[in-house]
Amino acid sequence: MDAKKAGDLPVDGILEVDGARCASCMYTIEKLGRKVEGVTDVRVDANAGEIRVRYDGNPEALGRIAGIVQRLGYTARVKASG
Repeated sequence: MDAKKAGDLPVDGILEVDGARCASCMYTIEKLGRKVEGVTDVRVDANAGEIRVRYDGNPEALGRIAGIVQRLGYTARVKASG
């Protein structure tokens, strides 16, 4: 069986996020995250401390979102992908 290739089917990833609790923070992360190539949806759940990402399977997409979160002054790391 062939390995899954980026772009085959949308996959879900989860990043742990710390510090982004207000509505404005969540909105900004979601808006900027959706601009990342290959990302189709981003949802921040402040109560769970998670960012849920629907993307094309390219692991660089999650890293880019983590970078956006860090530039905004919060911390994020990949919890699950694919």
